[in-house]
Amino acid sequence: MTMAANPQIFTFLGILTTAYFLRRLVSFIWLYYLRPSSVNKFIYGKEPYALITGASDGIGRATALELYEKGFNLILHGRNEAKLTKVISEIKATAKGPSRDIKYFIASADSPEVDFQKIADEFRQLKVTLLINNVGGSNGLRSEKVDGYDETELLCDIRINALFPFYLTRAFLPQLRSTGGPVEVIFVGSQSADIAIPRLYTYAPSKAFLHRLACCLNSDEQFWTPSNVRFVYWNVGTVVTNSLRETPGLFYPLAAKFAKSAVARIGCGKERVTPYAPHAFQQFFVGLLPESFLLKYAADTMKKLIEGFEKRVD
Repeated sequence: MTMAANPQIFTFLGILTTAYFLRRLVSFIWLYYLRPSSVNKFIYGKEPYALITGASDGIGRATALELYEKGFNLILHGRNEAKLTKVISEIKATAKGPSRDIKYFIASADSPEVDFQKIADEFRQLKVTLLINNVGGSNGLRSEKVDGYDETELLCDIRINALFPFYLTRAFLPQLRSTGGPVEVIFVGSQSADIAIPRLYTYAPSKAFLHRLACCLNSDEQFWTPSNVRFVYWNVGTVVTNSLRETPGLFYPLAAKFAKSAVARIGCGKERVTPYAPHAFQQFFVGLLPESFLLKYAADTMKKLIEGFEKRVD
């Protein structure tokens, strides 16, 4: 009787496994290839604005252009006024469609002196329906162990990647709740937060913080004191920018290509989403690898990157 039952058990497990992967496949195809974009649901009322931090370059700049063309007015953040005003001029000159308003503010994300409430008050009268916490960065690719950094350097990364988006979102929350319609707050994370990569002592943990922050804020705004604000964590892989130079390819998209895909995922209803389909595909198969192999591969890859970076600097 036991032997007769075994084939049935294995058949049942096989059916469950097939159903699980089939569901994942259908969900993947729907999210990236069939589902219509929901970004337009955040364009409502008089002059809706999208606020994007770290908009002077890379993902932030490309996302700003994409949202501007979709119909949003913009509030852009950067730390260099000359660079940011140049980006604003370029967006207005190259964007398709009618001209819209673009405002900006200057703040160093690594500074302990940022007055977040003052920033929020400056734009208090505007209807902000999207807030994209894109600003991020690190001390760069360096070979030192964690005790080779001083406390100021370590805290700098944590301020940029975790504290700046946390405090900025906190300052804007009362305003976001009063828009009279749906609002989405996005924290731009990194796939490095899911892998134990050597030498990313502050960057990867800070991005992991953003994921849990989005989850906690969502729970609070949805179940404890219900409001119109939802929070999303973008799990981002490698994107080719001026600060991360790789040869563009399927898994290494240019910022403009990534931004188009990311904007299409806005409003998809997921609390955590990988905005770019090849990154999601990559992440799925990486998750199937043995942890020991993955850790060694990550360490070897990081070592080569640091060695290459240090040679270019020298």
